[in-house]
Amino acid sequence: MFRNYIKIAWRSLRKNTLTSSLSLAGLVVGVISFLLLGTYILNELRYDRFNEKADRIVYVNYSYKSPSDAEATISRYTPTAVAPVAKREFFEVEDAVRVYKYDRREVEIDGKNFTERNMILADASILNIFSFDFLNGNSKSALNKPNAVILTQTTATRYFGAQPALGKSVVINDNVWEVTGVIEDNLPYSSLQFDLLGSYQSSKRAEREIWNSANDHSYLLLKDAQQRTQVEQKFNAFVQKEFEEDFQAGFKMHFDFVPLNEDHLSAEASGNLKTYLFILGALAVLLLTIAAINFTNLMTAKSVERLREIGVRKVMGAPRKSLIAQFLTEAGVIIVLAIMIGTLGALALLPTFNNLTGLNISLASWDWSYFVITLVVLLCSTTLLAGGWPALILSRFKPATALKNNTSSLSKSGSVRKLLIVFQFTVSVVFIIGTLVAKRQLDYIKDTDTGLDRSNVVVVDANGMSQQTVESFKNALLASQSISNVTTSSHTPVDMQGGYSIQVNGQESGISITAAPVDKDYVTTLDMHVIAGSNFNETDKMQVKVASEERTYAFMLNETAANKLGFTPEEAIGKAVNLNGRAGYVKGVLQDFNFVSLHQKITPVALFAEYDWSAKVLIKVQGNTAQALSEIQQVWKAFKPDSAITYSFLDQDYQNLYESEQRTAKILNVFAAITILISCLGLFGLSVFMAAQRKKEIGIRKVLGASIAQITYLLSISFLKLIVIALCVAMPLAWYITTTWLQDFAYKISDPYELYFLAGGIAITIALLTLSIQAIKAAIANPVKSLRTE
Repeated sequence: MFRNYIKIAWRSLRKNTLTSSLSLAGLVVGVISFLLLGTYILNELRYDRFNEKADRIVYVNYSYKSPSDAEATISRYTPTAVAPVAKREFFEVEDAVRVYKYDRREVEIDGKNFTERNMILADASILNIFSFDFLNGNSKSALNKPNAVILTQTTATRYFGAQPALGKSVVINDNVWEVTGVIEDNLPYSSLQFDLLGSYQSSKRAEREIWNSANDHSYLLLKDAQQRTQVEQKFNAFVQKEFEEDFQAGFKMHFDFVPLNEDHLSAEASGNLKTYLFILGALAVLLLTIAAINFTNLMTAKSVERLREIGVRKVMGAPRKSLIAQFLTEAGVIIVLAIMIGTLGALALLPTFNNLTGLNISLASWDWSYFVITLVVLLCSTTLLAGGWPALILSRFKPATALKNNTSSLSKSGSVRKLLIVFQFTVSVVFIIGTLVAKRQLDYIKDTDTGLDRSNVVVVDANGMSQQTVESFKNALLASQSISNVTTSSHTPVDMQGGYSIQVNGQESGISITAAPVDKDYVTTLDMHVIAGSNFNETDKMQVKVASEERTYAFMLNETAANKLGFTPEEAIGKAVNLNGRAGYVKGVLQDFNFVSLHQKITPVALFAEYDWSAKVLIKVQGNTAQALSEIQQVWKAFKPDSAITYSFLDQDYQNLYESEQRTAKILNVFAAITILISCLGLFGLSVFMAAQRKKEIGIRKVLGASIAQITYLLSISFLKLIVIALCVAMPLAWYITTTWLQDFAYKISDPYELYFLAGGIAITIALLTLSIQAIKAAIANPVKSLRTE
């Protein structure tokens, strides 16, 4: 019996080639979209889950608030005391580890030099908490002593080739380290990414447990995952008791224990990634649903042509369930083909998708058993959704009604078909509006005045250079005609660290401030605006070139910092300040500038002239950028012939703050277009069918004098009415969604109402073009041919 169903289904598909092809094309595109988006989502969801103890590991977030702060500042960094105190004071904590980013390091091996930019330091307990695949070395004790380092397999091969690395010595920043282990390369979906893993004992940071600065990442291993909330509350109560006087004065500190399995999707770790994954997941399901709706619409529309077939089969004794089975089989054959072609298409398009997203994902993100189950569920659900309704409609006709070709019973299915068209275009318009609004906001981010000029600024990583070498490097660069200015700093203005305390006139100010040591040309190079006082100069430089205890620091505050301290910009000038032990005075006040993403409001900032931490060299280029880069590289080779230069563009670094938004916008651009494409495929198929159904009517109207424009209008107006209804539904829905999304930005565009009408115009234009192809074809057909077929 089933074999006969397959034969009949295949004949029906061959007979209705256009309808079947359109249905198949829509479903294939839907399946490809579903699999690509599903793979991307799964890749993000599986972060860190490979760790054997992942369910018991928590990441510690730190938030702090001074008495004058309106809101707490949330940081991914924690003080060095957090991990050891948690392990020592709370029996619920089995183990704890601190991870410190050990920035650019110069590595020397047998006369060969390497510049490493991805080294971390960690307590030995990291080997107990996280899962690493050791190729060589003791997985329990590899970090038990100072100056011990573990290499990834790729790094070990780069250093020693085919020779064993275990036990070898490497010189890192003039200190000798011993290779105590070699591990497999980090998985791309691990939050710990490094090339070298050194022992935390190697750093002076390990000597003291401090609370007043935060530069570590802290992880805790709990004995019982269910105790996370309880331990978090006890830990915060402990901190409050330890710093009772500070809390009474209005200072606040709070630590959040985030499950490792959830940390990657947390707002602190990746901004709105969780929301964007939800949007893309909804898009994947909706694309597949729209493709299924196309199939349903085309199947029910074609039902008129099969009424006599149904009547004959019922007269011959076919029960209703056999008719339902037949039509479900026909749907199933197309869907099986669609899933097979779609799976192969997804595999073929993965490299293109990776280029679009900037990731390197594969179908290996799926557990293969779940992948097969997903395809089976996809087959069954889509078959029932796309074939179930037509099967019920077609199989319910009475034989007499069917043989008379009476279509009055199909009016209900026509109403459903109209409802489905409205749904399709509602979804399409919502995604068009969302894409346009996202582009407008990202353009606003790119073009808005953020208080400093990031254009044409090359950032060179100089970590590991001595201060004297940095000064000489800077002077050599300034000799080039392609370079207008050079400055140095500990961090770029898109990566400034907060958490400093500041005293004014010997009194605690009660505010937390972000601060960065810079050289005297920093403000000039970045074209920052001094609104009170004056810029750094040579005198400020000389005042900090002496012994630490004799230094006098010049500070420049931003406008927000001055206001938080209770001064106008003019009143702040000359005030005595002390920043974490650095005593000096306020020399100038800068116009506020954005040093973090526009998701966050501007907070207090202090820049101070200091030359001990020149990890970044910022170079303002002019004229031909390619020539300037070439000259920068030549100067670099003169100073560091054995190390490759690492550089980036400051404006691109700033755009990278919106990586999730940009990636999601790119995906939405593509898949919003695909949504429209699938909807138009269905619309085109229905217009072809409707034109065929009304062929004689069109012939008669032409004989009676109807023009091509009138015929085109006749065939198009009913569909256009549905699209207008879809616009009325989509616009308020899109307004709610985009307004909610924009609320996450502290600085955003105003309501872009014109984009709603633009999206409506795009939808109507595309629909008109789709409908007009078949409508005009039907309108110009010879009426004699359509009328003589009776």
